[in-house]
Amino acid sequence: MNKKTLLSIIFLIGLIHVYDNFFTKSMITGTYVSNGSGIDGPNKNDTLILLENNTYESQSWGKGEYTLKENTINIHYDYEFGKASYQMSIERNFYIKPKLVFDFDQDYYFEKIK
Repeated sequence: MNKKTLLSIIFLIGLIHVYDNFFTKSMITGTYVSNGSGIDGPNKNDTLILLENNTYESQSWGKGEYTLKENTINIHYDYEFGKASYQMSIERNFYIKPKLVFDFDQDYYFEKIK
């Protein structure tokens, strides 16, 4: 294998890694629908709306704020015993809209619809 081919392969792998793990706020904001229900998490078909001003609206968590850090999102909400947060990972494959995974074992996630 010559040097050009090896460098091209390394560059392509790096580009794929950046594409799968780099998200801007405009890519994340929008409306999501849940495909399942977790113990603490949302119910099936729950809608989560992420707004540009770091706030959200959800059927399960009500209204609150969220923070983005690398490829995770933290939902901060109030409940009967005070404040809590829920962390989800942000994933995407080629040409697929981002999804917010809240249960890896059950493959439950929020899928972006708009």
